[in-house]
Amino acid sequence: MSMCRRPLADERGQLLPLYAMLLPIAVLVVAILVDLGFILMHRLELQQMAAGAAAAGAEYYDEGRYRGSLEVTLDRAAAEAAARAQMGSNLRRLPNAGFGVRTTEREISVESWRIYRPWWWPVSEFTVWVSEAAAPLGAR
Repeated sequence: MSMCRRPLADERGQLLPLYAMLLPIAVLVVAILVDLGFILMHRLELQQMAAGAAAAGAEYYDEGRYRGSLEVTLDRAAAEAAARAQMGSNLRRLPNAGFGVRTTEREISVESWRIYRPWWWPVSEFTVWVSEAAAPLGAR
């Protein structure tokens, strides 16, 4: 027998302790990445909901003011009601979510948020916050 070759019986099972140590770390990393993916997906969904509600509110302009001076401004009450109705129907299915609507003469702003409480985060909760604004067509 040559001096370069050692019996394989001593080397079997050397990777088993390495796998045993690295497998929980790999599972934890995958779990965190999946959670972050869901958070980014919900953030995009909140952004789209807020944009849709702002656009729905921007459709309501003050017709009387437009006829008198050709100035396009929002009908603030109707715009806010439309945006609230749109966001209310969209956010029913999301837990720990909320929204706010602000209007000025020229713009409607819709903010939405969702509170997350993931098990892996070092703080007890954090909030994803998005905001969208829209103005009626022709407003300057």
